[in-house]
Amino acid sequence: MQTDLWKGKTIVITGGSSGIGEALLESLSQVPCKLINLSRSEPELVRKISKKKEKRPAEIFHIQADLSSEKEINKAVAKLAKLTDGIDVLFNNAGITAHSRFDQTQIEAFRRAFDVNFFGPVFLTMRLLPFLKKNKGAVMVTSTVSGLYGIPARSAYSSSKSALHAVMESARIELSEEGLRFIIFCPPYTKTNLRSNGIDGDGQKLEEPHYSGKSKTPQEVAEKMIRSIEDPNSRLVVMDKSGLFVQWMRNISPSFLEKVLYKKLYKDFH
Repeated sequence: MQTDLWKGKTIVITGGSSGIGEALLESLSQVPCKLINLSRSEPELVRKISKKKEKRPAEIFHIQADLSSEKEINKAVAKLAKLTDGIDVLFNNAGITAHSRFDQTQIEAFRRAFDVNFFGPVFLTMRLLPFLKKNKGAVMVTSTVSGLYGIPARSAYSSSKSALHAVMESARIELSEEGLRFIIFCPPYTKTNLRSNGIDGDGQKLEEPHYSGKSKTPQEVAEKMIRSIEDPNSRLVVMDKSGLFVQWMRNISPSFLEKVLYKKLYKDFH
């Protein structure tokens, strides 16, 4: 982290109560800046600071909100406006996964995935544009390699993230002359509660165990996200070979990519 670049900045993080969002909050709290977290539950770090069990260089605020609700986003933005009139970085990090075969997925599961992964971050970004424009800020969305191509057993998840990519890319071009930046960040498998808190084809809680293969820690992902914000050329960021493979093969040989995905994820959709 280039600490000097973050000093005095105003940073908004969604989903800072766990996983990658919590790691971002932890890392950035070491810098004298203003951190505003938006999530349904209060982060442990905020509770510790409020009880004076810990002290950090950063000013940290928590605004409770269900970010799948436009009404709650509007309320959250009204509260945020009392804390600041400008935003330097918005980490649109909150999200939900959805696992099921397409022919076993109810439309309610698609709606839920889109409410959390697409409509929520898009509406929040729209509402915060005046704050971002004032500071010529950056917006980063936490996406997934599954957003780069339609992944088997992830149709609702992949499509909600892919749609988010398109909005961010459009906004990047349109608002570049106003000094705004839009970055799509696709982490690999990460040790979080994403799977256990995801949904199945009926829209019910997934409660699936964490991926047992090689994966990154939330801290490793957060560090890469911070470095990507620091890089003025960041647009679409992937962290590992599997992400690069999907990113390139979708254009070079989609038929080969589909064969690889079919073989690798066969058990997921059978």
